[in-house]
Amino acid sequence: MIFSENSSPEAFDRLRSFSESAVRPEDTLTYHELLGFLYTINCSPEMISPGEWMPMIFANEEANLVAEAIMALYGQCHQQVLAGSPVMPPSCAPVLPAMDNFCDGAPLAQWANGFLIGHTYIELAEAYSEEMLVGGRSIAQLAESVLNVLDDAMASYAHMGRALYIAMLELEPGERAQMVAEYAVQDECCPCGSGRRFS
Repeated sequence: MIFSENSSPEAFDRLRSFSESAVRPEDTLTYHELLGFLYTINCSPEMISPGEWMPMIFANEEANLVAEAIMALYGQCHQQVLAGSPVMPPSCAPVLPAMDNFCDGAPLAQWANGFLIGHTYIELAEAYSEEMLVGGRSIAQLAESVLNVLDDAMASYAHMGRALYIAMLELEPGERAQMVAEYAVQDECCPCGSGRRFS
């Protein structure tokens, strides 16, 4: 399946202009962060409605101007995850040399940041620790390894979220409600340090 960022050119132009503008609200995700965030939300083991995550993306009413493009991207990503064939958006494709993907402002780095914001939002991630980078490997070697497994990792992550969703469907309604209640977080700050609130 091909990821198309051009199915409604005017809507996507508005979205990119808004999300890449120097005057965009401080808590607004960049375009590439949005792509990573939407991927993570679509891989959640539970359906998360746009009404829940849309306020996290945009801090003000300007989201209405670009909602069509956001929902189109969300829908494309959702179809790919359900089909088990997620594709990296073309504008986020890795570049060579590998270290260029980890520079501030690099599309893949922004996508990964959006992915992490979404991952934290759905509370599936454990805290990342610097101690994980051990074994005598340099950051450049790690970057090369990451690029080599990126496509497989995306597919595995989508499969994991889908498998958890199917398992939840098999629970009795009372068990499901109890499980959801245990994970519900109301009005607490996001652990990513963004200052955003869960709702």
